[in-house]
Amino acid sequence: MRLGALFVVVASMAALATASENAGAVGTRTFELDSLEKLSGGDVKGVSVGSDGVVRAGWTLGNVPLPADAGTTATCAVALADGSVLVGTGPASGGKVVRIASDQAAVLADTKESAVTALAVDHAGTVYAGTTSGRIYKVAAGKAQLFATLPGVDNVFALAVDKAGTGLFAGTGAEGVVMHIEPGGASSVYFKGDDPFVVSLAVAADGTVYAGTSGKGLLYRIAFAGRASVLYDFPGSDVHAIALGPNGTVYAVVNEEPPTSTNESESPSSRRGGGRSPAGPATLPKPKPGKGTLWRFDARGRPERMMHHDDFHYVSLAVDERGTSYVGTGAEGRVYSVDDTHTVSLVGDTDDRQVGAIGVAGRTRFVLGSDPAVFHRVLSIGGADAVWTSKALDAGLRARFGHLTWRSTGSVEVSTRSGDTVVPDTTWSAWQGPVGQGANVPSPGGRFVQVRARLRDAAASIADVTLAFATENLRAVVTDVEAHEKGVTRETKEGLPASGGEPAKHDSVVHVSWKVDNPDSDELRYRVQFRREGQTRWVDATPPDDVLTKSELDWDTAALPEGSYRVRVDASDEIANAPEEVMHHALESPPVLIDNTPPVFHALAINGRRLRADVVDGVGPIARVEVAIDGKLEWRPVSPADGIFDTASETVDADLTSLLPAGRGPHLVTVRAFDAAGNAAVREVEVP
Repeated sequence: MRLGALFVVVASMAALATASENAGAVGTRTFELDSLEKLSGGDVKGVSVGSDGVVRAGWTLGNVPLPADAGTTATCAVALADGSVLVGTGPASGGKVVRIASDQAAVLADTKESAVTALAVDHAGTVYAGTTSGRIYKVAAGKAQLFATLPGVDNVFALAVDKAGTGLFAGTGAEGVVMHIEPGGASSVYFKGDDPFVVSLAVAADGTVYAGTSGKGLLYRIAFAGRASVLYDFPGSDVHAIALGPNGTVYAVVNEEPPTSTNESESPSSRRGGGRSPAGPATLPKPKPGKGTLWRFDARGRPERMMHHDDFHYVSLAVDERGTSYVGTGAEGRVYSVDDTHTVSLVGDTDDRQVGAIGVAGRTRFVLGSDPAVFHRVLSIGGADAVWTSKALDAGLRARFGHLTWRSTGSVEVSTRSGDTVVPDTTWSAWQGPVGQGANVPSPGGRFVQVRARLRDAAASIADVTLAFATENLRAVVTDVEAHEKGVTRETKEGLPASGGEPAKHDSVVHVSWKVDNPDSDELRYRVQFRREGQTRWVDATPPDDVLTKSELDWDTAALPEGSYRVRVDASDEIANAPEEVMHHALESPPVLIDNTPPVFHALAINGRRLRADVVDGVGPIARVEVAIDGKLEWRPVSPADGIFDTASETVDADLTSLLPAGRGPHLVTVRAFDAAGNAAVREVEVP
């Protein structure tokens, strides 16, 4: 039996203080399997996995496929006094009642309906089958005889025997009615709620009827005909199953279904499911799994949330005589149990898509799988073939495996195997063991490894499985180096700047950042150096004893002469590896312009109202020239003589008439010039 990828086993990245001599102490990591999620990632057979992180003896399940012509889904089941079990099947080719006895399955009766959605047995042993057409059939002598047609009812979702043991209650849709059916087949409305579907029922010993709805997700407590109260209004939308426990307790499975799209052109009559097409919650599309919750109510009606899963919805529910509840899932075909201490255990796992029904009382305990429809009898608790197998643990790269430790009771036999494919196949090594407690794993190196434990007796258990591993050292590669003035981002550089926008504010600090492909996730140390174009000597940008582990550096260039430079980043994995295994890679940046010197005015004069200026920068280009009049902080740009600022030497020949106040002067004109690095020079000239 399999467990899917719902639970992912994570490799802890914390380094171990010590490790085996074969694995080596440098770069050692561990797989730590110590929780329900981590231990439930692989195969379980005859074992249970608890929320306390312990693997114990669990259900060993038989396997009885239902007849091929009985339908692909199994929707409900009921155990009979003689130990046999009846199963109701659904589309396609469904609507049948199948009898399982002595691990043999055969069709007992065919209702000719699309699906049998509910089964019940009265105190006299008479079997009743509710269907998707609103009809109830009596099953006897290998035939399904029409017992009652419920007026105004499209579907029968649930059946329960009344207190007298001779009549029935039916949960129906699409009007949300609980019907009572007399022994002769006459029916009447017992209660009508606000939701369109009553999908679950249970009758207590005192005759109280509990009804769960789909829509608003309400749990009703119906004391008498027409008299009911809401026991709980759940956050979910579907009270899918109800079960009664000891001491007056009530259990309910509630699902929060994901949003579903509907066809607005679909007529109300077609949605109500006339004829043989089932309608209501059983056939609503479910593109994504819902969220399942198990609730318990004590005899005073006080609610307690017992179990919850965000990744799948719940389909079936049963409670044993001790008050332990069992829930069947709508994904991966699993059965979970939860007791009064809230210890959750995965007790059964099937190859079926979902678990349609569970039986934990009477002579036969069973799990009913659906899609495909398979009956699984609980053969024993544990047994000679009780085996827990982890999922394929992924080291990320080829690895050598070290010591394996665990905590156990009873007789446990542990073995391992390894390989290089996600799904174990013939290329994997054979199972090797038994492995002694704390011994070195005998399996060869590989990317993946599995751990298997056989529980040899009913008292055996295993927990806290820890396996050390060390991956092959791979070189980290610097893939990109960026260097630009602090405050200027890659997006700023690559985007189209505003025309005539404010010049950059100069900062002598250059922000250097880089990207690294680090395949084995080693902690890296970086060394940053620079050199001026035309020179060969590299100079450290950081002190030699500075251990830089971040992929960025602020480099202060205030003491450097202006010019074009390159920056080189070296990545080393020396922190995580022994000296003989250390690997390096270095990459240079594109040219970086260092300019901390402002432009120089070689000439500045006013002729009438015309400004003439020659501005030169050592590196360039000149980026902007602007003027302010009479000390007002209103800087206005002026144009270069050739129409574009693009060289280190620019001439301005501009008429200031429109900027100067009307009338005669004198006026003070302040001229400011910027280079591309944001350095600025300021001069003044007077207009007569």
